[in-house]
Amino acid sequence: MLHLPIKTHAVKIRYREQMLKQMVHGRFGTHHGCRCVFIFYDPNNDSVSQKNQKRYSIESKQGRHYTPLIERFLILNAEYEKLLTDWRSTYVFEPPMVSFPISNTYDPHHMDNRFFDNATAKSNNIPAEHPVYSGDEILKSKNEQMGKSMFKALGIPYKYEAALDIDNPDGYVPDYLLSFFEIDRCIFAEICGMTDKYEYSRTTAQKINFYSSNHYRPGREIIYCFMYDKYNFDEDYFVAQVLGAFETLIPDSALDWNNCLPPCIRKVNS
Repeated sequence: MLHLPIKTHAVKIRYREQMLKQMVHGRFGTHHGCRCVFIFYDPNNDSVSQKNQKRYSIESKQGRHYTPLIERFLILNAEYEKLLTDWRSTYVFEPPMVSFPISNTYDPHHMDNRFFDNATAKSNNIPAEHPVYSGDEILKSKNEQMGKSMFKALGIPYKYEAALDIDNPDGYVPDYLLSFFEIDRCIFAEICGMTDKYEYSRTTAQKINFYSSNHYRPGREIIYCFMYDKYNFDEDYFVAQVLGAFETLIPDSALDWNNCLPPCIRKVNS
């Protein structure tokens, strides 16, 4: 089981909880052999409830309206239930409440969700010397392919080789731009392999110096994942770097730990 850092875990739970409150709830089923969508919560219709569900054939106008809404609800609700189950199997207290939206006090490049949405992927025109094919994308290394697989497993949206928003005469482009959408933040990720090769290491050092001098702070605006073993991709190390950045970007002030413990434990610790 993937172990999320505690603040990241709490934020993911409360973010989905908040989104679910704004969504239509329902399920799919059959009625007299007809495929239907059943609605038991609608934030815009107080007459709908578990006891007073609405039923529509998915072929009807109302059914076609509700079908994509319920599909999204079922996906998000499954994520929420798994996150909450994992939390309760790990901790004896409930997740803290979280104040949304979460804002960072210093964000020199305004790297929020809008930044991610507007970023242009595949902006690096330098051809790959040894291309790696991954779905409909052509990547430049096996490490990039493994990184992409881990982002998908973590449920982190990404864009490959998105352009920087600064003057960039040497055309440096980080490998990935990641979206930590729950906290309205995104971050670049540079996967640094082949550290045993002098020329590669020199170029990597030049990139890091360029990024740092332009206020891309390690772990804040960009993650550097050094892969020390060129023969093996260390998944645990890679995930720790990515989730560690997520955790760091969540200010402690956004979480309210009051009343998280069950009454019996609060009484013992008071």
